[in-house]
Amino acid sequence: MNRSFTISQGRPENDFWEKYAVLWRNSPERSPFQAPQLLQYFAGKSSRNTVVFQCLEANQLIGAVLLQEHKGVCSFLSDLKTDANFFVIDRTCSPDAVRDFFTCFMEMARREKWSLILNNQPAWATYMPALEAAGRASGLFWSNFGYSVCPIAEAETPEALYNRINGSREHRYRVNKLKNQANAEFEVLTDDTDLENWANEFCNAHVLRWTDTPTPSDFRDPARRQFLLDCLQAWCRDGLLVRFSVKVEQKRIGFVVGLREAGSLIHHSTTFHPGFWKFSPGKALIHFMAQWMRDNNLRVLDFGDGDEAYKYEIADREHVLNRIFSSNKRDVKFMAKAKIIKMVKDHPGVYHFYQHRLKPVAAQLVGLEHLLDWLWSLL
Repeated sequence: MNRSFTISQGRPENDFWEKYAVLWRNSPERSPFQAPQLLQYFAGKSSRNTVVFQCLEANQLIGAVLLQEHKGVCSFLSDLKTDANFFVIDRTCSPDAVRDFFTCFMEMARREKWSLILNNQPAWATYMPALEAAGRASGLFWSNFGYSVCPIAEAETPEALYNRINGSREHRYRVNKLKNQANAEFEVLTDDTDLENWANEFCNAHVLRWTDTPTPSDFRDPARRQFLLDCLQAWCRDGLLVRFSVKVEQKRIGFVVGLREAGSLIHHSTTFHPGFWKFSPGKALIHFMAQWMRDNNLRVLDFGDGDEAYKYEIADREHVLNRIFSSNKRDVKFMAKAKIIKMVKDHPGVYHFYQHRLKPVAAQLVGLEHLLDWLWSLL
């Protein structure tokens, strides 16, 4: 069957979004980070730099990826807010169609003389062998390595997952302590009820939580608050947003942004009011989430990008997130950057020293922390 591949720059037209919404619904993951409303919002924010690569078969969109291009380097458009970045491919695509998609994608990168930085690429994606093969056969520089992880709690059934989390004495204790000592109430919202106020309370708690630490909250910036609200609204329009919170005297003091994915719930973002730290509202909310998941037939709790210790109190395995670099083999600077990053990941002590020794000291010196972050971003 004939397939056509196209590439376009700039904000996509409505016709594309209609086809993309169908494609996304037919994709195996239905990832919230590639959801139609979210990407349409992102494309509006960076319309001049948006790149769309798509494959059509019999006038049906069967594969697509949205990128952002800056000075000849392409990365996922969803890097603006993500845990995992998927290429979106129809679940009914044949292996031959998937191979063609990635072969043509790499040919596009070569023809346009673009370098690729593909962050948060899920190593567990079914298409990964085809992407790896196309990258290695492209004649371009290609580096694909594990960069981060998503801790996962999975069980055979939703009931089994709930029973396992409910079996944690620590998590049950936190729920009971909040209820008995603080008269707390737990809340779950799956529509846009009180969304703007909820987002504002989340940001206020986040700012308080990280005040006087080496990593103060980005939500001190009104633009970042608006960005969060816009993302929540986009996810809500696609029916993916599930907000969990705990209230004391009608004031929300603990929060989790949950996102539906095929068969799972992503524990995407969380915070709590520091005045209630001794109650561990985050742990209590995990227990509450497990109960909601049982009632909504979800058996996988995905803790999202990052290996924070609290996740492993529940998670029993990990999904690996890869980082992929590709460029013309004459781009020595780009290749050196990729190799240095891989070296750092292969020697985590270097990164640990930066994060836990050098960066906290720099935070005490005006401007130096930002300089170090900028230098690190170059890597």
